[in-house]
Amino acid sequence: MTKDNQIESLDSSIPANNQKIVEVYNKMRSNQLIVNKGYQRKLVWKQTHKINFIDTILLNFPFPEVYLAPGSLDQEKLILVDEIVDGQQRLKAIRDYIEGTDIFALPTLKNIKKFSELSSEERTRFLNYEISVRYLKSVTEEQVREIFQRINKTDYGLNATERLNAQWGGSEFVCFAKQIIEKEFDLDTVLFKIPGETRQELGKFFHGEDDQNDAGVFSDNDMSRMFALQYIMTLIATMDSEKYLSRNEKIKSYIEGYNENFPQAVDLLDRLLAVTRFINKLNLRRDSRWFKKANLFSLIIELDKVELSNVNPKMLSNNLTDFDFKATMIEFKKPGVDQLTPSEEKYLTLAREAVNEKSSREFRGEFIKGYISSATKKV
Repeated sequence: MTKDNQIESLDSSIPANNQKIVEVYNKMRSNQLIVNKGYQRKLVWKQTHKINFIDTILLNFPFPEVYLAPGSLDQEKLILVDEIVDGQQRLKAIRDYIEGTDIFALPTLKNIKKFSELSSEERTRFLNYEISVRYLKSVTEEQVREIFQRINKTDYGLNATERLNAQWGGSEFVCFAKQIIEKEFDLDTVLFKIPGETRQELGKFFHGEDDQNDAGVFSDNDMSRMFALQYIMTLIATMDSEKYLSRNEKIKSYIEGYNENFPQAVDLLDRLLAVTRFINKLNLRRDSRWFKKANLFSLIIELDKVELSNVNPKMLSNNLTDFDFKATMIEFKKPGVDQLTPSEEKYLTLAREAVNEKSSREFRGEFIKGYISSATKKV
């Protein structure tokens, strides 16, 4: 950095050179090529990503260049150690494939041969594959970190969900949520696939029906900026936790923890379907407040907690519709309507502001729970 806190430019651009896989692999094996964990990301590739990457090499197709930088001199072994600046997941996948470790130790591999199963000609071609490498010689550590950040920053205005998606977009938990909310989604890279008819059913619930001009829950901006995805992930995590979460806490832990597999997917999908089908039975107007994001969130969570067969749909619908009508009349200052109770006023304020604190979500949940309880037959 300069005294004005500006990034110090490089003396010249960094040329790209080629190194064969066998050369890079031997450097990794002899610890002449290591990862600087100070600025590298966690390994987040899924099994399908690793297999598809190796298949790219076997097909002799190109992949993005790797960045290396000088590290240190090992004075005992008398060797120079270089650092991987960008490309650790690619290089680790290559090493695992050659050594038959990680996913490549599985008895069978989908779509590709194991390295040990390759013919002599295929092995030679694989090991001679040339990786495009940029070697950051004569670059300071500050410049290396800045280069890494810029390589991996695709948009300077990413919100929290977009940043998570950029790093963990292939997580099974994220992909489960995406299948629920996104109209088009590539199922090739996921383990749990929601059937097409089910996705269409959930799509109609959250997006409405285009041919009937039904109002959707989410705006175009909600979809494009991934706020809708954040909503669905929070909804799923809350259903799984069986308690309200503060803001969007635990979402990152779900995304990272269920990167490879999301075993709760089957149960949660069944529960979500049961609740959304029940809400459809209520015949609430799509333009009512109950299809606004905060209200719908609370309604889904609270209905998920009860035995739906014990809830009278018509009675619950009347309860919710009456409250919606009363609140609307008050908002438009119509005469002849009973005033809102303090509890009703607080609920409307919290729902309108979509406050995401745990206590706010719990209050909204308790409020909705009251209407559900009054429509539930005693057993």
